[in-house]
Amino acid sequence: MSARLPPLTPTDLDESQRALYDSLVANEIPWAESAGVQARRSDGALLGPFNPLLFSPVLATAQLGVFRADKVGTSLPRGVHEIVVLTVGSEWGADYELYAHSALAKVAGLSDIVIRELVSGQLPVFDSEEETRAHAFARQLAHRHRVDKRTYERALQAFGPKGVVDIVMLVGLYLTVCAIINAFEVPTPEAMTR
Repeated sequence: MSARLPPLTPTDLDESQRALYDSLVANEIPWAESAGVQARRSDGALLGPFNPLLFSPVLATAQLGVFRADKVGTSLPRGVHEIVVLTVGSEWGADYELYAHSALAKVAGLSDIVIRELVSGQLPVFDSEEETRAHAFARQLAHRHRVDKRTYERALQAFGPKGVVDIVMLVGLYLTVCAIINAFEVPTPEAMTR
């Protein structure tokens, strides 16, 4: 399987693309690779949603600003954060997102069983009520595009208003990531070798 957009190597990039590329290589790529995620090829081309971003550097830079703000400003514990991300990825069947965030979820302390069940769309038995409530909220929002009153109130009790807003923003961020991955048929590294 290959992506719909050609991979851009550093020599293919114009000035604005190169500035974005350098920013990704300095910030997001090491973060992904530290969890064991393959995020670039040996020729420097970026994998995952990163390559498509290079085709629209102005919008991509603005979007990355929100991702970076989430990374430092979220009130969500790392495990809950990854549960929300994997829930959205599962709803969208976004293979690269599920591949990458399975590794990040493991680093965040989620068990292999919980990760597998999230990826396959099952309802895991979580370690905490907080994780259960975050998953229910994210799943309803991603699947039904709404959250019922009971699920909302339970999330509000667990996370407070800021935490619920953080969940909603995180769902929105990863809806965009999943849209990029699926629209451009971004493969996992394993699928690229088939």
